Amino acid sequence: MQQVDTSYLAALIGEMRVAQLFAESGIAAAGEPLPERLDMADFWRCCAENIRLSNDESHGTAQHPVPRGSLSLLVMAAKEADTLGGALHRLSEAARLVRQEVRLSLAHGRGIMRLTVAPVTPPQPANAAATARMAVYCECFAIVIHCALRWMTGRRLDPVRVRGAAQLQGMGGELLLALGAPVKRHGEGAAIDYAADDLSAPILPRKYTAWGEAEFATFLAMLAQGDAVPVATDHARVIEALHNGAHTQEQVAAALGMSVATLRRRLAQSSLTFRDISAEFRTRRLKDLLATDMPLADIAEALGLSDERSLRRFARENLGLAPAEYRSRFA
Repeated sequence: MQQVDTSYLAALIGEMRVAQLFAESGIAAAGEPLPERLDMADFWRCCAENIRLSNDESHGTAQHPVPRGSLSLLVMAAKEADTLGGALHRLSEAARLVRQEVRLSLAHGRGIMRLTVAPVTPPQPANAAATARMAVYCECFAIVIHCALRWMTGRRLDPVRVRGAAQLQGMGGELLLALGAPVKRHGEGAAIDYAADDLSAPILPRKYTAWGEAEFATFLAMLAQGDAVPVATDHARVIEALHNGAHTQEQVAAALGMSVATLRRRLAQSSLTFRDISAEFRTRRLKDLLATDMPLADIAEALGLSDERSLRRFARENLGLAPAEYRSRFA
């Protein structure tokens, strides 16, 4: 079991709250010295419990409490993207609207895209406790976002490299080591470098409630094992085939090297149907194409629909609006 210094948790939520949570969970009896090391799973459980008790996802780093569920809005926004690259862009855009304490920014480098999580307000050297709290918080935020992206894609998404805040140099890189990549410390906030080859990874059409609650066990499993969230492999392969230009069930089955009957059976084992997967994939793709000036006839062809009439019918069924109306309202 991976462990982390208890000082990380104390820096984030304070020693008094740590003592309270340790006593309530049986990690350490009330009045006893706090253990120097903490299982990674217990670290994240304490973080989740602190959010529940305070109703503040920012752990006190924001000027005003960030209510529970705000992170879910970011994940839902990212999930509307077609690929990992699109999800990263949607995350950074949505964060400007729903997070007041951190900013998410993207930068391209040689063979990588860098996601940086940094405090909105520069750290104040005179307030060492607040500076350390924000530094740990940015690292936690980056890890949670990374796990959410792995959940969306069903892939490992091993980072090329990871950077942590210089303020935590004395604590080493233990928390960020959960990401399975080399960690360096300089500057402020936290950054994850994603390989350019991963940016085209398709987003799976997963049903979603609230990341951090329904998926908490999966989150812990990913950190503990370093493996991607268990997914229906054939489900992911169907999305990949659709992303690569297959449209019909027959075309997808052929791309996967199996019969249509086998494809149906395997998807049914995960309570899925090709119709549902295809419809959600096409709906996301339709939204993206309607945001461009591509003619409707070309959009229909790109989606594997026979003509504009079929496109209009599909749009009304899945968007509630005709393509032209949707484009005029939202494009």
